[in-house]
Amino acid sequence: MKKISILAGMLFLMCCTALYAQDAADDFGFDESTESSSAFSIDIGGKLSLGGSFYFNDFKTFKDVKPGSLVEGKLHIHATAPMTEAYFGVKLNGKTLAPLLGKTQAVFPAQPQIAPWIDEAYLKMLFGSVVITGGIQKMNWGRAENLSVLDIVNPRDKTDLTLMYDPQEMKIARPLISAAVYLPYDLKLEGVYLPVFEGNSIVAGTTDRWYSRQFDRIWNNPSVSSFNAPATDTLAYSQGGGRLTAAIGGKHDLGVQYFYGRLPELAFKMEAAGGHPVTGLYNPYHHIGIDYGIGIGSVSLSAELAANITSDLSGNNPSIYNPSLAWNAGAVYSAPLGFTLGVNVAESIRLHHNSIGTQDYDVEAGKKATDTKLAFSVSQTLLRNSFEWKLGAIVGLEDADFCIMPGIHWQFATLLLDCNVGIFGGKETGSLGQFARNSFIRLTAAYEF
Repeated sequence: MKKISILAGMLFLMCCTALYAQDAADDFGFDESTESSSAFSIDIGGKLSLGGSFYFNDFKTFKDVKPGSLVEGKLHIHATAPMTEAYFGVKLNGKTLAPLLGKTQAVFPAQPQIAPWIDEAYLKMLFGSVVITGGIQKMNWGRAENLSVLDIVNPRDKTDLTLMYDPQEMKIARPLISAAVYLPYDLKLEGVYLPVFEGNSIVAGTTDRWYSRQFDRIWNNPSVSSFNAPATDTLAYSQGGGRLTAAIGGKHDLGVQYFYGRLPELAFKMEAAGGHPVTGLYNPYHHIGIDYGIGIGSVSLSAELAANITSDLSGNNPSIYNPSLAWNAGAVYSAPLGFTLGVNVAESIRLHHNSIGTQDYDVEAGKKATDTKLAFSVSQTLLRNSFEWKLGAIVGLEDADFCIMPGIHWQFATLLLDCNVGIFGGKETGSLGQFARNSFIRLTAAYEF
């Protein structure tokens, strides 16, 4: 992790050096000093917040509550020049500022490849219609506002679901090289290569907050003697893909993409040796996706379709996830009086479901053939857009569970006040209902600069 941090720092220094050298070269002619000065800029900004997340269940034993750092935020430096752009951002939260305060978690992987305080750090080079980017970055693929089935480049941090209202914050930035080519007829071709891999960050402690029961067969199984973590920091785990998008008539948006990599969900293989040691692994897969979007007046419609093809084409390999199909359909309506209404439906369909074994060591034992979720939201801006209230919810149809997320945002002069609530409920065996004891309220006062 230290090496990654050093490399990130070196990358940023090289970016600044290159930008400074280019600006200095432009300034060599004294008559052009004004033009060069306007072409080069550095922006330093960020956001600092006071507050945090408070869990309803903790108030039953208030004297035993362990508060966190109560300070969080982001800081960034963004430098631009005619042919280059450099960005370096850090994130401040309980994990990076005060890891020993608050309730601790046993997580997997225990040591992330990227230092947790790095948000993004990259260098962007512009060569006419070609843009090349390298560094630690979050990418956005797909078109859906919520529950996208195509946004698959970055893994997710599932150790803190108080950030569910902001899916971008749950993404884990990864080392990558990408290129975007802007072609005639409103075409855009993107390519991305990730030299190493890391899966979703998950809670491994069975009594820790945000632990998911889907991993009971690994960490809550008395027959498991040991767990061997996979080494994913080699080129053997490299990934890559491409995406082509087109805008037709200023109204229709189309996209098609392909990606070869690893499923971010942890799988496992139980060895036959005595004591049943378990080896963790990440399944390779092919991802093919298409999407479509259209704007009709004040309504925006979107649709996504994906195929995730693993090597278990028969569906009977206990250590490999079955191939699956997934789709998403959504609509956003910008209504009068500052209202915005949104709805998304997403479903994952597991193929060859009848071939899944019932053994404890099958990674998909006990799972349903389909997983359908409905997400909807309504919000309104008032007081010249300085005040916003919102109500969002995600409902799991097969699991009969839900998460309701109301919130308000108020900009009072230079002070930003936010209140977000997360209420989990439904069947305790559901992917959302299992977190009923983690319902929370998140209060922050912030200054953005």
